[in-house]
Formats: sequence, structure tokens, C-alpha cells
Amino acid sequence: MPILRQAHALQALRELGRLAPDLARVRANRSLEDSLRSLSEACQTTLGMELETLILFDARSVVRLFGHAEQARILAHLMDERARTLAEHGDFVGALSDTVYAGQLLMCSRQRFGVHKDAGAADALERELPKPAP
Repeated sequence: MPILRQAHALQALRELGRLAPDLARVRANRSLEDSLRSLSEACQTTLGMELETLILFDARSVVRLFGHAEQARILAHLMDERARTLAEHGDFVGALSDTVYAGQLLMCSRQRFGVHKDAGAADALERELPKPAP
């Protein structure tokens, strides 16, 4: 069963890598509501959970739902993207809150899975996500 969970986590990473350019494009070209909706859809697609539900809970509880550090990294990345979206639309308090939550997710991931697995998750996420244009 752990092999299936790992395969699911890797598929989620690939899906996020596929969606990342679209998320950035929507953030740059559309309304706040459209951007937040695309982030919600990305969370549903990659993690199979609703972003709005996940952010109702503290980071430690959310990380306990995940079977792999990659999943926590994916959610942290989505929260970071959400923070950028809010900042671009002038909601700096919301952006700061989402940035703090993303950091808490990463900290709790390290506590739960250990530094080695969290570092491996960071490497996997970096490989899957496209490089930003200079």
C-alpha cells in the first residue's frame, strides 16, 4: 500500500507542475475570484481535497491527513501562490496570513516526516514545477 500512496503523491506533483503555468497566468490576467477558483480547482485535482476546507484547520492537523511530505509541500506551494494572488489584489493581510500558513505547513511536515523526507519532497517539487521566466 505505501507504494500506491507514493505513486499518488508523485502523480499529484506532476499534475501541479502541469497546472503551475496556468495558475500564474490566471493570477496575472484575471480577477481575484477567478484566481482563487483556479487555486481551489488545482488543490482538488492534485490533493483530492478542497482548499477552503483544508485552510479551516491548523497546519499540524492538515499535515496529519497526508501520507507523504510531498503532499504537504504541494499545499504549501498552493498557499504561497494564493498569497501572491492576494498581494497582487491589495489584500496584504490575507497574503501574510497565507504565507505564515505555508511556513507552518512546511515546519509541521518536517516534524512529522523528518528533515530527510521533507528535503526529498522539496527536491521532487522543484523538479516538477517549471522554472520561472527571468
